[in-house]
Amino acid sequence: MKIEIGESLTSSYLNHVMGCRVIQTNWKLSGNWVVTDHEKSRAKLFYQKIIKSGYFDEIFKGSSFEQLLKQAEIDVLGINTTELTVYGVDVAFHGAGLNYGSKEETAERILKKIFRTLFVMQTYFEQYNHFHSLFITPKTNPATLKLIDDLLQKANELIDDDSISIGVITNDQFFEDIIDSTIKASKSENDTSELFLRSVKLLDLDSRKEITNEKIKVFIPKNIIEHNNKKIEGMKIGQYVQHTFREAFKQGLISNDEIQNLQKPQYSKINFNANFEVLRLKSRTIKDANGSTRYYSKEIFCGNYHLTSQWIESQWNLYLKWLKKIGYNI
Repeated sequence: MKIEIGESLTSSYLNHVMGCRVIQTNWKLSGNWVVTDHEKSRAKLFYQKIIKSGYFDEIFKGSSFEQLLKQAEIDVLGINTTELTVYGVDVAFHGAGLNYGSKEETAERILKKIFRTLFVMQTYFEQYNHFHSLFITPKTNPATLKLIDDLLQKANELIDDDSISIGVITNDQFFEDIIDSTIKASKSENDTSELFLRSVKLLDLDSRKEITNEKIKVFIPKNIIEHNNKKIEGMKIGQYVQHTFREAFKQGLISNDEIQNLQKPQYSKINFNANFEVLRLKSRTIKDANGSTRYYSKEIFCGNYHLTSQWIESQWNLYLKWLKKIGYNI
């Protein structure tokens, strides 16, 4: 079986940087899987929104929603089970720079891959809450990247949903966000079964010279950068919120009055910029009006409540401020 270094790098990145506990390369669907209309509904609505926008007519010309699903193949799929987050990453390594024909054809093909990966994740992993569809490649010509950038910005205008992010990581950002962060995060790893990490350990043995890369600056959507960064005690925000809620309740820091406040949408919006009340009685549904799950289902918090699972990077400061207010030792 052919082993791709780009896929190995991406697997290590999802594992050691993004905290994915389940990772599969060359993910494909099975024709034996039964997918209900309900499972397709979220992705199909987004597909229809894209089609009606007028921006992507050529990209999806001759490709129905059903055809896009049937053609599904994701280079590397990762699931962060603590964050209820799915990552779908397509990888390309073209020595002379990204090239799928003309600049226009290349840009359109990249966006089609990104969208298709997003539709697939929303359909086959619809029980999860967050979806990140990325295309990564080490080198892209600036003229081609400008066209990709324009399409990405149009796509982001259509995405009015904090649970979705899309983007292209290339050039300077590829080496900084993917390679540098993966090497740094895996310094203490002794498992040499990962091809990329094994090659890094091999290069570490060479004391003759320092290896450097010439890099050029590149646009990358803000939401892609944001979801990569902050951890506290090794935990991303969703896992950290669950952990600290358990501990704060055990320590008696969450009063009955505060529990009542956390069930109010307005209080939750003001204090956490949350779109759903932070706590919801376990007797109530954990889904929103569209049937999407918005609360952790496996555990009851504060004695009798579901805790919202809708936590994103931009809420860190507000959440930490709330922890300090209730007297939690950070």
